[in-house]
Amino acid sequence: MNMFAVASPALKVLFERVGRPEVHHRPNLLELGGGGAVIVCNHAGWADSLWMSYAVYPRRLRHMSKSELFSSPIASWILEQSGSIPINRADPSPSTIRSAVELLRNGELLLIFPAGTRQENARFKRGAATIALHAQVPIVPARYEGPKGMQVSHLLGRPRITVTFGAAIPTAGMPVARDTASALTERLQASIENLRPKSYVEPRAA
Repeated sequence: MNMFAVASPALKVLFERVGRPEVHHRPNLLELGGGGAVIVCNHAGWADSLWMSYAVYPRRLRHMSKSELFSSPIASWILEQSGSIPINRADPSPSTIRSAVELLRNGELLLIFPAGTRQENARFKRGAATIALHAQVPIVPARYEGPKGMQVSHLLGRPRITVTFGAAIPTAGMPVARDTASALTERLQASIENLRPKSYVEPRAA
């Protein structure tokens, strides 16, 4: 058991003091006792992975982070304790992919930002779909709406945080092929875009 697993109940209470979180349509497979799944989400800022972890609590959420963030021993320890897996986004190594697939086959949840950038309309990459196909686990689209970061002023203002899940997409029985991954990726990008609230206004940078 790691530090964040021990502290997660207290962190959940803290998160509810710095925001007004709402989680919509969380599928049953993300509940305790559910199996492995890849969660794909739009990437707004550094805080979205934290709020996605809140959205699947009490299950633990692993996530892939660019390897540059692991440059210092302290940062590396914090990221590893929080469940992060380093990845070279320009050239993902086979060992990284194998590690992700093994986690999923062992019933864990893995968060991937398929756009790989915080630009709103960036084209999704095939990595998330490819990993899910290798592991033969469902892919769950999700959309985060809220501040890009966390700051002390949120203790008073308590901004609204919304995480909305879409219907899970099964991959069991699908071939592990580039065409299949490409088709799944296009479907995921459309699903996440469709989860955007019609009245949503992009928040200012935090």
